[in-house]
Formats: sequence, structure tokens, C-alpha cells
Amino acid sequence: MGFFSDDTKPRVTKEEFQKVRGSLSANGFTLKEINRVEEIFRGDMYEEREKDKGVDEFELQNTIAWMRANMSKHNLSEPKIAILEREMIERINHL
Repeated sequence: MGFFSDDTKPRVTKEEFQKVRGSLSANGFTLKEINRVEEIFRGDMYEEREKDKGVDEFELQNTIAWMRANMSKHNLSEPKIAILEREMIERINHL
């Protein structure tokens, strides 16, 4: 990577996350669950540097792994985590 390279990775931005919220709702997530998911991803969505804002695939995989290892901290079931993962990956792949 050169000094002037544009190293932007596809990311789910806060705007794209609004579409994810709608998909999660359509897949049976409660408002409380959707808000909790947004809280979990908040650090990635609102990073300081503009080019880092949003959730990239690496961050998504790390967060999903954390969610699966710490289910008591967010109370989402494995099937709902799988739905969340699918919806987020779909958004990343369409960007």
C-alpha cells in the first residue's frame, strides 16, 4: 500500500444499518433486540476517522464471534445471531 492509496473497504455505515434494522424487524427481532445490536456495533459505526466509520467484514466477524461467545451479555439466540450475520454480510457484499 502506497502513501496515497485509497484503502477503503466495503462497510455497513450508519445509513446502511437503517436497512439492516428493517430486515431484522422483518425477521422477528424486537425493537429492544435491534437497539442492543446497534449498541454493540456503535463503536465501529462512529469511529473517529471518516474512512473508518462503519462495520467492515473483519469487524463484523470479530463482533459475531464475540456475540456467540458471550450470549448472556446481549440475550440474542444463535438463530438470531445467524440472521444478523447474514443481513450484515449481504449489505457489505452489495456495497
